[in-house]
Amino acid sequence: MMQLMKKNRIKRNDIILTTIFLITAILFFAGYNLFFHEKGNYVQVMADGKVVNSLPLNTDITITINGYNNGENVLQIKDGYASITESDCPDRLCQKQKKIRYNGETLVCLPHKVVVSVISQEETGIDGTAY
Repeated sequence: MMQLMKKNRIKRNDIILTTIFLITAILFFAGYNLFFHEKGNYVQVMADGKVVNSLPLNTDITITINGYNNGENVLQIKDGYASITESDCPDRLCQKQKKIRYNGETLVCLPHKVVVSVISQEETGIDGTAY
């Protein structure tokens, strides 16, 4: 029984290797967040699959988004961040999502089919056609 317990013990080299992996992962995560996050300039609002609005992130504003099935979401842009502050959907998970400001981040309300995405520049129409 004692031999079995000795075999399962964590050795000093295992601890060193695990520590090196953790430090490397933390450094990669910190480096990515510091150097590769691009702040967005606009918020694109989509309701039921259609773009309904594009708003700058540098202007404080609050708007109501009319979504699917007459659902309403209130989008607030304040201090360069966008968030959904009010919603009449049953679960209200969209209100619990964190504020967004980096390019590619999104807020989603599934019951109302509302998607709010941060983009780096305002999109103006069709950018390509596929045949």
